[in-house]
Amino acid sequence: MTENQWISKQEETDLPKFKSHEEASRYFEKKYGERFVFEESFDIGNGICFFYRLITDVEAYINGLTDLNSNGSVGLEFMNSYQPIRIMEDGSVQVNQ
Repeated sequence: MTENQWISKQEETDLPKFKSHEEASRYFEKKYGERFVFEESFDIGNGICFFYRLITDVEAYINGLTDLNSNGSVGLEFMNSYQPIRIMEDGSVQVNQ
C-alpha cells in the first residue's frame, strides 16, 4: 500500500484471522509502520474496542492536528487524511470505508 491509498473492502476481507488485539495491532504496525496510530480504547460491553487511524495523507493529517490544537476545529481535508480501524479484544477487525 502506498500513501494516499486506503485499505479496500477486498483487502479487509483478505486480512488474516487474528486471535487477539495484540496480534492484529502487530500485523498493522509491521505493515504500515508509523502511519498506523493508536487513538483510544473503550469497553463497549462485550469487550474492549481499540480505535486506530491509518494515516493516508501525512501532510493533511499533520496540518489538521495543528489546526485542531490551535483553533479547536478541523476541516474535511483532515477527516479524509486517515482511515479509521477498529480492533476488538478478540482480534476481529473493522476497517471504515
